[in-house]
Amino acid sequence: MAKENDNGNTRFFIIGDWGGLPFLPYETPSEVAVAGAMGRLGKTLNTSFQLALGDNFYFDGVQSVNDPRFEVGFIFY
Repeated sequence: MAKENDNGNTRFFIIGDWGGLPFLPYETPSEVAVAGAMGRLGKTLNTSFQLALGDNFYFDGVQSVNDPRFEVGFIFY
């Protein structure tokens, strides 16, 4: 369950098809810039969560739950 903000509203971001590379470093400068901007705006707007949709792993996907893409590709900015 999402937490409510001080005024009783639940605010959140949804982003899909955010890009990335199928090889190290996996992220692009644009992707990093958008993540940083979303983090700053999320703090300003007091969002409860951010939801990422679709197209997370291009070309070959991930091989297992231990795939390094999870460790390297999901960095909090």
